[in-house]
Amino acid sequence: MVNKEPLFLAKNISKHFGSGDKQFAILKDINLSIDVGEMVAIIGASGTGKTTLLHLFGGLANPDSGSIRCAGVDLADKDDNALAQFRNTTIGFVFQFHHLLPEFSALENTIMPGLIAGSERKELLEYGASLLAMVGLAGHEHQTVGELSGGEQQRVALARALVRKPALLLADEPTGNLDPETGMKVFDLLKNLNTELNLTTIMVTHNYELAGKMDRCLVLKNGILNNHTL
Repeated sequence: MVNKEPLFLAKNISKHFGSGDKQFAILKDINLSIDVGEMVAIIGASGTGKTTLLHLFGGLANPDSGSIRCAGVDLADKDDNALAQFRNTTIGFVFQFHHLLPEFSALENTIMPGLIAGSERKELLEYGASLLAMVGLAGHEHQTVGELSGGEQQRVALARALVRKPALLLADEPTGNLDPETGMKVFDLLKNLNTELNLTTIMVTHNYELAGKMDRCLVLKNGILNNHTL
């Protein structure tokens, strides 16, 4: 029987900041394997390197040592242009600050990654509208960002992250700027999308309640990533 490769595999990932006597290790020999459809939470105190780790996982930065494979691809094997294209097609990102373009509508923001990739506009508009409906924003397609609430803006950011049909979603404190009720609604939406789309998700969060609702919870402390029981 052939063992199926996990969707995401990080081996012995380390990252240092500074130089000389002032160099310190923020991440030490990180190992993580995630199967298709899993939802994994990473928790830890501020400044422990959670965002740095997520950037490494998404190919936004390079580790000092170790390897990262996603969807069967070794990220180290790609140059900057190829890596950017891989990210655009395979990895979706949702950040604490949604980074939407305020002068564009919800639908235009949603389809922007597809337009940048050169996809056909008509198909993108149809799919983008369906994603906005999926995240509960049917009827809001043509509203500008400034006309939307914080929770609605984060839903647009989530739709945008999904427009290229990624295999992996990386979410960095996606509910951090929202009130508890709105944050829970956004998280419930993530859970539903995980079920409907079989979407593999890694989420960094300070919210222990949300972390406890995911398939696995890991804690990053002193540069080391370990299993955590809530």
